[in-house]
Amino acid sequence: MRKIIYSLTAIILVLSCSCCKTSKKSLKTEKYPLIGTQWMLVALEGEEFNKEFALHPFIVFDTAGSFQGNLGCNSFFGSYEVSKKQKMKVQFEGATKRLCSKMEVERRFLAVLKRDVTRYELKDDELTLFSENEELMRFKGVNLEEVE
Repeated sequence: MRKIIYSLTAIILVLSCSCCKTSKKSLKTEKYPLIGTQWMLVALEGEEFNKEFALHPFIVFDTAGSFQGNLGCNSFFGSYEVSKKQKMKVQFEGATKRLCSKMEVERRFLAVLKRDVTRYELKDDELTLFSENEELMRFKGVNLEEVE
């Protein structure tokens, strides 16, 4: 009888320790969750982004299934859906239409955002949007206190 109690105690102890490790790991990856983080653009179609703007292009996803952001001059918005295995569908809905200098990145960003985003990947402090296996955009998460 004692062997059974010791065996059950050991099994419970091992299972609870493995759960603790998983929790710590998931907390670490949640430093910058998809929702509520300000994602600053770092690469567009595999090309590193060059900071030439007064305001760095960014996107923010909210809990209501909407996103909004700024391209350096114009603001944009839309909706999104996320499903299992990091599948994502993005629907661009609109943007302001101010004429600004250096709008090439804005035009490219919007063209890429209108493409078929099929999945996303969160790794460390980066969010990457893909169309199948093609990287469309890569962002770096920042705390709102860090934003200039």
